[in-house]
Amino acid sequence: MSGDNHPRMRLNNEFQRIYGSSAPNHVRWEVYSEGPPNASTWHATIFVDDQNYSYASAPTRGAARDAAAQQACERLRRDGSTGSN
Repeated sequence: MSGDNHPRMRLNNEFQRIYGSSAPNHVRWEVYSEGPPNASTWHATIFVDDQNYSYASAPTRGAARDAAAQQACERLRRDGSTGSN
């Protein structure tokens, strides 16, 4: 994916718009894997102000982070926190 279409980039841009330069103080990721090395499942959770905002799991670290970011973007859109349609 490129630029604005990448879920993590889009999410970062939205959090920068909402929180400005203090975004890192409001948003944190928790990413970990479980299972054997040849069949790991990665889990990614996004916390906003210490509240679980979105969660996803996938076979790779990047895919789990992308899926969690996509869910967070959709939640922001549903909650009316963005200027997106």
